[in-house]
Amino acid sequence: MKHNKLAIFEGTMCCESGVCGVEPDKALVEFNDTLKKLKKDYPELLIQRANMSHNLDIYRQNLDILQIIREKGVGILPIISIDGNIVVRQKYPRYEELKQALEV
Repeated sequence: MKHNKLAIFEGTMCCESGVCGVEPDKALVEFNDTLKKLKKDYPELLIQRANMSHNLDIYRQNLDILQIIREKGVGILPIISIDGNIVVRQKYPRYEELKQALEV
C-alpha cells in the first residue's frame, strides 16, 4: 500500500461516529464496520474522521472540501479522500470500494 491517509468528511451528527441512539443509521453501522476492517488490514493507514458537529477545525484545514460544500451544499457529504484526492461523494463506500481505491 502506498497511501497514507484516508479522510472522511461528514455532516452534522450527534456523536463522533453517528452510531448511537436506539436505531442508528444502518449505513453508518456498516461504514463503521468497514473502517474497523481497514484499520485491521492497513494498520499503517491514518484514518481521520471529521463531522461538522465535532471537528470544524479539520474542515477549516481543508479549503478544497469547504469550497465544494459552499458550491454544492452539505448534501454532498460524506466526502471521502485518500491522500487529499476525493474518491467518493454523497455516500458511504463499502470496504471493497475503499480497498480498490487504496490499491491504485
